[in-house]
Amino acid sequence: MSDNQIGDEGVLSVCEGLQCNKTLTKLNIKRRGLSETGASCLGELLKVNNSLKELVMGRNQIDDEGVLSVCEGLQCNKTLTKLHIRECGISVKGASCLGELLKVNNSLKELVMGRNQIDDEGVLSV
Repeated sequence: MSDNQIGDEGVLSVCEGLQCNKTLTKLNIKRRGLSETGASCLGELLKVNNSLKELVMGRNQIDDEGVLSVCEGLQCNKTLTKLHIRECGISVKGASCLGELLKVNNSLKELVMGRNQIDDEGVLSV
């Protein structure tokens, strides 16, 4: 999907296809014009998909609401081990959600979240 601005509508189509897919292990949708709407689709996907191991979604403006949706999906997901959400407009609220997620999700091993608006309080919550 390199250099394609698929946006939220494109992510919705990808998510629909991946609900049945059992072989794809990495999804890279970095810098694709997603908002919290696209992140919500991904959150729903993570609830049912058991093959994805890595999700790269940095440089999309998903904000805190988008992160909350992804966290909801990851509460059920036991296969994703890497989540990249660098430069996604996340603040303390999103960081707190991620901190709570890490208490219950034992499969996530790598979390990349640099270049977000997370202050010291947000860092401590993660």
